Amino acid sequence: MNLKRRMIVLGLLLSMGHYSVAHATMEQVKKEPSLEKWFLSKETREKIDRQREAYLNPVEEKKVVKIVPKAIGNTKPKKKRIYIPPKVSVSLVVVKPDGSRLVRVNNKYNRSPSKYIKMDFSNSSVEGVPVNVQGKTNIVPVGTTLLTRKNKLVKTYKLKQSKFKKPVLKTEQKAVQQRLEQVQILKPQ
Repeated sequence: MNLKRRMIVLGLLLSMGHYSVAHATMEQVKKEPSLEKWFLSKETREKIDRQREAYLNPVEEKKVVKIVPKAIGNTKPKKKRIYIPPKVSVSLVVVKPDGSRLVRVNNKYNRSPSKYIKMDFSNSSVEGVPVNVQGKTNIVPVGTTLLTRKNKLVKTYKLKQSKFKKPVLKTEQKAVQQRLEQVQILKPQ
């Protein structure tokens, strides 16, 4: 019989209920080579089911990688860098009728620019605000800027003016002088 006919006959037998998969023994399956593809032994079926289950639901293995710190002699732990802003400018002190004070420092109200700069807002007055930078206390008047690295008080408007006056670089000055000399040479005398 050819393969198509066998399949049709097998389909009809299964649909009529005369022939069931349970009755098909391995001997019958081995006799018919086409049935060997359709009917598998229990062990083979279980193996295929396990492979399918492993493919559909993969088990993720967690890989733990331990990082061992390098010990080189007597290494000291690194200290955190202390950031202190270069300028602390006080631009406003307002004393409210209820006695509370509103202080504007570095364009922020009632906030210290850094956790390492301590400001006493309760003792602030119209004359200034007490600012403690690394253990040194200065009273910064309104309209002035404390340069924390130099520990100097400078009027804020002078700082802004000096910002606009940038020195001309020497190379630019030399280029300008050379051009002027060339222009002088071209002039008739």
